[in-house]
Amino acid sequence: MAKILLHTLVFPPDGNSNAYIFGDLALELKNLGHELVVLTTTPHYNLDEEALRAQPMRPERGDWLLKSDYYGIPCYHIKVPQVKGSIATRMKTAILFHGLGFYAALGKEFSCDVVLSQSPPLSIGLVSAWIAKKHRAKAVYLVQDIFPDGLIDQGKIKNPLLIRFLRLLERKVYKSSDAVTSISDGLVEILRKRVPATTLLRTIPNFVNTELYRPLPRHSDFSKEHGLDDRFVASYVGNMGNAQNFAPVMAAAKALKGLPFKFILAGGGIKQEALAREAREKNLENLEVWGYQPREVTPVINASSDLCLVLLSSHVKNFSFPSKIYTIMACGRPILLYGHPEADVSRFVQESKIGWVVPDGDVEGFCETLKRLSGDRQTLDEYGRRALALAKERFTAKAVAHSYDDLFATLTGTGRKTA
Repeated sequence: MAKILLHTLVFPPDGNSNAYIFGDLALELKNLGHELVVLTTTPHYNLDEEALRAQPMRPERGDWLLKSDYYGIPCYHIKVPQVKGSIATRMKTAILFHGLGFYAALGKEFSCDVVLSQSPPLSIGLVSAWIAKKHRAKAVYLVQDIFPDGLIDQGKIKNPLLIRFLRLLERKVYKSSDAVTSISDGLVEILRKRVPATTLLRTIPNFVNTELYRPLPRHSDFSKEHGLDDRFVASYVGNMGNAQNFAPVMAAAKALKGLPFKFILAGGGIKQEALAREAREKNLENLEVWGYQPREVTPVINASSDLCLVLLSSHVKNFSFPSKIYTIMACGRPILLYGHPEADVSRFVQESKIGWVVPDGDVEGFCETLKRLSGDRQTLDEYGRRALALAKERFTAKAVAHSYDDLFATLTGTGRKTA
């Protein structure tokens, strides 16, 4: 077995999908016999008071490095600003994490055989490679989304010198890594042209915690409390940022006023307040915007929904694969995806027959699909059952941990080869 350093910007008790993914992966790798240590930040994405109480942090070195225990796994947290905030705040967070994190990682408690990091940010891959070199370890970089492609496509990054710098940094990260993994075949095909032949490249998907995310009754105290029992409910649970497009939901809520439809948007992010304000100003009583919800509430919201939404901005294309796909599947709910029809995730939803895809820009088609599906309970249930079976077959934490175990074995010879 190997000693693994998980190097990640977010990790429990922070409330974020990437934090949950690495938290669940850590537990599965531990179950396989690996020794783990985590280098991350203090919670700054979504502050969950209950999670903070369950995983208290105490000073380890002054007030800049704190330590917690995650089910027997030691976690070291670089202190960063408590909110995501502006670009300047995010840059400060990255600089603190990279600089102080590398300094902390020189300590013997971080000696390891493998350093596994995940994007974002892109730059973490380079720091992880430096840490790995210091400890004579192997560096594995997990690409959750391909940066800076999305921001360039949006026109948010236009400066040619900055683009050139970021491309150089991207190539350096891939060249410095012993292995690069990404979460879908579509992303790996893009990376194949960028990752050098000397670096291993593999598809290892994200996964879902099937003990937490599971089918629950459609009607419950929760659905009754929120007035969802006698409505056709379409819900979105997750981040509300630039990667998401909520225009079709706003349009559908307006078009379907007076009909038994209910739309739920639950989550945090830079668009949350604007969405709530727009719903109030347009008097959309059939649409509710909730704030960040604890992880444990997500399965209840999904269960109280007839259809779960995935809403992607057109620029996302094949640069990302939202992990909420798997949480919806594990809850046995069908998916309505609004986004680029040629995106990897769109093809997955259609080919797996677990949901429907409405092309980005077709707001009228989104509304019509909702109306049609609201009267077809049999098909909704059929797609939900198929989604659940596929999640249990291919996208469990255990299955993905075995894939990483095999990769570690290939790199170091210390892991256990799995079939």
